[in-house]
Amino acid sequence: MRRFLSLLNSLWLWVIQDMPGPLGLRLRSHYWKRRLKHLGARTRIDCGVYFQTPECISVEDNTWIDRGVMILAGRDRSARRTRRVDVRSLAHEGEVHVGRNVHIGAFSIISGIEAGVHIGDDCTFSPAVKVYAYSHHFRFDEDPANRSCSFGSMVGQERQSMICGPVTLEGNTGVAINAVVLPGVWIGRDSFVGIGSVVKSGLYEENSLLSGSPAVRAGARFRDRPSGVTQSAK
Repeated sequence: MRRFLSLLNSLWLWVIQDMPGPLGLRLRSHYWKRRLKHLGARTRIDCGVYFQTPECISVEDNTWIDRGVMILAGRDRSARRTRRVDVRSLAHEGEVHVGRNVHIGAFSIISGIEAGVHIGDDCTFSPAVKVYAYSHHFRFDEDPANRSCSFGSMVGQERQSMICGPVTLEGNTGVAINAVVLPGVWIGRDSFVGIGSVVKSGLYEENSLLSGSPAVRAGARFRDRPSGVTQSAK
């Protein structure tokens, strides 16, 4: 019976996952409301969205998860060698939290596996943003001459090297198209990550304009007004 119910559930998800229009939005909201750790009011889960380990994923009110987005969560119980990056964090291990009034742009990937990802309120991701709290590394840092290390998940676990660190984006942070945020990152509120930037592990202060590969703080996102200048009334 359990196998039969699982099959029915898979078939129902297959039916509604790419169903267009208001009916598809309503059905997906109802489906994921019962499976995510939390799903807030007035959320929009678009076509083709994929949640891995949904019981570890929270989406707050008035948030739009756009087409083809992948959100991955959960703990990794493998024996792979892992280097951990310690950084200030609001994330919970193995969980992804998406705040209020957030738009996650089409075909973005958020992986909170193992270390967790926290996205604050009022944030926006452009299309194809990638955020990883857990990822393959290109060598064994404790044995950098060891050429048995393979960058991939299809070889034996003893040949894989991982890097792990929580990712936090505080409120009102924007991330432009094709940007990548790697494990072990804290980005303070009111910041912006430029097009195609690669943000490596570190703590970036609030009101930062981050740009480049690797990304550096190019300046302040919001600049102070000159003395004596006031904001015009609307």
